[in-house]
Amino acid sequence: MGSKVKAVAGIALAIFAPQLSIMATAAMGVGASAFAFYATAAAITLVGASIAGSAFTPDAPDIGDFGGVDSHAGVKLQTQKSNTNPVPIVYGKHRIAGNIIYQTTNYAISGDDAAKGYNRDYWAIIAIAGHDINTINKIYGGDEELTLISGNKYESYGTQVKWYDASTTSTSLDTVNFVTDTVGSESTGSTLGLDNITIPADVAYLAVHQIYNGQQNKNTQLVNILIEMEGKEIRTITDASTISTSTTYSTNPAEIVLDLLGDGLAIPDADIDIASFYDVKTKCNTNAWTCNLALIQQANIQSTIQDVLATCRGQIVHSENKWKLKIDAKSQTSVATLTDADIINNTLNMSMKGNREIANKIIVKYINPTDEWLSAQVVKESSDLQTLDGQTVEKVLDIKGITNATQAGELAEITLNTMRYTEDASGNRLKQTPLAISFATSIKHANLEVGDIISIEHDLLDRVRKFMILSLETDQSGLIQITAREYAETHYKDTSGNYLI
Repeated sequence: MGSKVKAVAGIALAIFAPQLSIMATAAMGVGASAFAFYATAAAITLVGASIAGSAFTPDAPDIGDFGGVDSHAGVKLQTQKSNTNPVPIVYGKHRIAGNIIYQTTNYAISGDDAAKGYNRDYWAIIAIAGHDINTINKIYGGDEELTLISGNKYESYGTQVKWYDASTTSTSLDTVNFVTDTVGSESTGSTLGLDNITIPADVAYLAVHQIYNGQQNKNTQLVNILIEMEGKEIRTITDASTISTSTTYSTNPAEIVLDLLGDGLAIPDADIDIASFYDVKTKCNTNAWTCNLALIQQANIQSTIQDVLATCRGQIVHSENKWKLKIDAKSQTSVATLTDADIINNTLNMSMKGNREIANKIIVKYINPTDEWLSAQVVKESSDLQTLDGQTVEKVLDIKGITNATQAGELAEITLNTMRYTEDASGNRLKQTPLAISFATSIKHANLEVGDIISIEHDLLDRVRKFMILSLETDQSGLIQITAREYAETHYKDTSGNYLI
């Protein structure tokens, strides 16, 4: 258990794993070895819902389904006290509830009717993030949006909230200021008669005051506190060779992955291929692809990074002692052309699943901020394919980090295209499942990586075709086993031939 976990556990109402096991990798047995599942002698690869679209061969990676969008919305967003829920880690903008780490009641402010027991003051510290946050945009008490008094103070009738960014050192509750009335007056915890507990370092929190009004039967139970916040400030990628030393707010998937590798796995900058991360950052900015991800449940580093990669069809490759980031994008050039002479005899296999085995309707679930941050979905389907198949076959992708319909729609359409279409020599779209191939080659091509585009010129093919490498593995004989799927520009275009990205 990490030091921050231990510190929070020492509070009366404890929180477990404030860094979602990202910063407590030793305790969870998760570190650089978390990538071992994807390890090969050629490279180590971590893939999101990314270069796949490869649901046509049992040996090729498929697009994974992602669970849990609903866990970020609706009934799950409740202020609560728990010793099993983590302190959230929030990248980008999100709406969340917190975890109560201290609470008590007394008559410190509303004591006029103390003898009759009509009114009581409720005091609470609610942890909202295990890191610095950029800002809080809105605070809700139940269904009512609280009014901004000034700075970081909010109020509505009977509820006052002041939010605090994470401190690098622990904080005594005695010194914390609580808002005590509707005009923003403040009193310290010691003045209010609160317990002298310690709030751990690196935890952003709310100091909450609510008045239980027995006479008017108002606030007779704890009001649910929700916040809309801009989360963790992270280092940004300045150019193809520079990572900033300072931190700022960012929703770019490339910079979020960089933060997870650095803060989560302690990978030094010297081991990062900065140029590849900057290239992905630029493409995400051009496409307006963002990641807004609230990590509010236990997860390991591998699944967390996969969630981020899913927002941009990305993959991480460890090759030549560097961590590289790639995304499946349009207009990629071939890094090598392999001919019959490069493919070991009798190792080339080509396959193509039948149409009825592949989805002709893609549903991408995302979170809609304009609808109370509830789960929403975008559907991309082809009636022509459904008529051809004689049935409708659905595939659902639940991508937690997407918060806009346009991005969800683009990913859905690209996914459908990569599963169901290819093109002829002239670039015209064909209703034909892309080829999946596997073959062995020599160490001459050990420089190839997952995500690379290669050209294949072989007697079994009617022409030179491009393929995207999905996996590589060096066997005991020293041969490199490659699995790939056909790459076509039509995958990144809509039915009218216009680029989606």
